[in-house]
Amino acid sequence: MNLKITQLRNKLTKAGVFMLCLAGLQAEAQETVTVYDGVLFYDGYATFLTDAELYEPIPTDIHRFTNAKYSKKLSDEQLDAIGNTLQLNITLEAACDNYDRLGHISLAFVPKGSETYVQAEVQRIEMARIITPFMNKNVSPSNVPYTFKLDNVASILSDTALREEYDMWLEVELFGTTSAGQTQIPGCSGRKDTFRATIEFETTEDPLIIYENALFFKPVLGKVNFNNYNATDVPGETTKLINFTLDTEVQNLKLFLITSNHGANENGEEYIRRQHYVYLNNNLIYAYAPGGKSCEPYRQFNTQGNGIYNATVKPQRGWIYWNNWCPGDKIPVHEVDLGTLPAGTYTVKVDVPDAVFNAGQGNFPISAYLENRGSGNTAMCAMPYQLTGTSPATGISANWNQLGNIDEWEVLYGKIYNTQGQTTNAVLAEENYATFSGDSQGLITENLSSQEVYQIFVRSKCSEEVNSPWSLPYYRQTTVLALSQNAITPFMYYPNPVENNLFLVAGDREMSDVSVYDMNGRLVMQKELSGVDAMVNMENLTTGVYLLKVTVEGETQTYKFQKK
Repeated sequence: MNLKITQLRNKLTKAGVFMLCLAGLQAEAQETVTVYDGVLFYDGYATFLTDAELYEPIPTDIHRFTNAKYSKKLSDEQLDAIGNTLQLNITLEAACDNYDRLGHISLAFVPKGSETYVQAEVQRIEMARIITPFMNKNVSPSNVPYTFKLDNVASILSDTALREEYDMWLEVELFGTTSAGQTQIPGCSGRKDTFRATIEFETTEDPLIIYENALFFKPVLGKVNFNNYNATDVPGETTKLINFTLDTEVQNLKLFLITSNHGANENGEEYIRRQHYVYLNNNLIYAYAPGGKSCEPYRQFNTQGNGIYNATVKPQRGWIYWNNWCPGDKIPVHEVDLGTLPAGTYTVKVDVPDAVFNAGQGNFPISAYLENRGSGNTAMCAMPYQLTGTSPATGISANWNQLGNIDEWEVLYGKIYNTQGQTTNAVLAEENYATFSGDSQGLITENLSSQEVYQIFVRSKCSEEVNSPWSLPYYRQTTVLALSQNAITPFMYYPNPVENNLFLVAGDREMSDVSVYDMNGRLVMQKELSGVDAMVNMENLTTGVYLLKVTVEGETQTYKFQKK
């Protein structure tokens, strides 16, 4: 089998990763490598517990740096089992911490043969970040699973040169406290155990995956603080600069980036979505805003009452206008394609220009590394950003920016206030959708009322199954009644649908002009009129739906028609 692959490799063009559709070549049986098996973690704020004070023995090959951070050296046998695909499985079981906490799974590179190490003296990469749910250990389900597809990490774990120079240690940090659980959870009085963790690798050797180029791998940020008051590279701004040098050209280089927004104080960053921008040598290459999805799928794991989920199911808009992450979910690993870079010096800038950090509180912990391997995940659909708009007589015209070649979009919109001026779940449950093609803009016309404030989101549609998260919300007030209201009387137009000529009749009232807009809000025809009836030739319009804006004796209204 190896000979076949070697011969085939010589016939293939360079592409980094080759997918070979060859009959008879099948992946080897999946192996599961268990690194942590139900290991108990403890209160991060409590005094460090001695081995004698632990509630149960911890395997001797696990080193405890703190009550909440452990590390274990991966054995040669475990590393030898790693193929070229990798899935990281994390299972947390509730103990006596019943709040949402951050978890970090990292890989540390320790000089060969070391029995332990000083954390600040070794390089590491953060492979995965999770948010624990609000869990009551007495209520089912009392555990929560997380999975990460990390084929690129398989290349790191199995790289001969790295293994000759370093031992690889798997670090797990689950920083929690039992201060609330001791009084709120039966059976937790006086206890300091927070969570129980099982960490596994699932791996195979897939002969359909071949890498032609040697592994390039460079840790650049091993989880550091990121804010605008004491952890920034530009004073007063939320900016992180990542400098690196390439000695030779590197093809298919990717930046693996993790950030998450935290700060639970009043007007804290945890409750406000912020636009993030990634630049390479001052050129914008990637934009994202954390959150943008419903947290309802994770409600099942939040068995302890809390102020995020509450007792009532939230509609989609009730989540996506404010939340950055979901308790019980994983934080995305952004896989930013840098392309082929020649030898030279580079700077990646991560910038969050609108972040405030009220009262000097909050943090966006950030980690990053470079590698010329892909994770094996479906490519993220580029997220639209900087949504703006206007309120013409035809409805709401929305515009947004994009990075890439996306030409399919979905817009979600609805009122933000009820008749009493309140924002409630009932109001947010009123969801309207519109789809647009072509340029990154669209004219919203359906289900609008006059002088109402609407909340608008947009997302990219890369395929039937793959969408981006929803954008940051944009708010716009309408200026005129919806198309179905305030019709000019008397006025009629026919035929609809129209193939050639559209006839307009206004009874005994004088028409002055007519305009035609496409559904993206672009003016495609304008004509001055004189008289009580008129004929407008539509023959040159392409097939589709259009808006007809007519002015009759100073009164203007918009109607919809279809061109056959």
